[in-house]
Amino acid sequence: MRVVVYSLPGEADPIRSRLYRTIHGSPPDEQRAAARRELESVLRSFSYRAGDVPARLTLRQPHVTKDYFEQFPGLRADDHYNGKGFWSLPIPVSSALEVANEDVVVFDGEGYSMLRKFLQDEGVEHVLLCGYATDMCVRSTTAGYQNLRQDFNVFLVADATQATFPAARDARYATNQAVTFASLDLLITQASWVKLKADASGSTQ
Repeated sequence: MRVVVYSLPGEADPIRSRLYRTIHGSPPDEQRAAARRELESVLRSFSYRAGDVPARLTLRQPHVTKDYFEQFPGLRADDHYNGKGFWSLPIPVSSALEVANEDVVVFDGEGYSMLRKFLQDEGVEHVLLCGYATDMCVRSTTAGYQNLRQDFNVFLVADATQATFPAARDARYATNQAVTFASLDLLITQASWVKLKADASGSTQ
């Protein structure tokens, strides 16, 4: 694999630019360590307390459904439920993932043209795309397949992605639908299709 790239929301900021390798360069270890401590401090000090759901709704006949969803919308990502400043936090790569020093972070706010040039300069032709959420971020952010498929051979890794699933018990049906729609524009693969192959010495690769 030529390069592993993580896409993060927002603009490049002093903390994440010193924590990860970006398309602009790779920080030394001492900067990474200091940035990691600073990131932890910022995330721990933020108040994640936000607004409550409405205690009472005013519904008028005959427009009760209109009134209901105006006062209690099904999707709301503003300050009320996230807290003021939430989307300005230096959101890191999920701690569940091990980021190698040579892996690269790109920021949505820098735009697709910079990402395209970086990948082309790296000699990338094929992109294996995975992540959350299949129907939004994986589809239409800077590093989403709507952009990448214009210039690269993109393969969506179906069993390494998950769609949002509001009003559903789990993500399987929403993910299946999102992957199915994606297959109209790009090829689909699966990590589970990868088979280990033994070489002449008996070791697998």
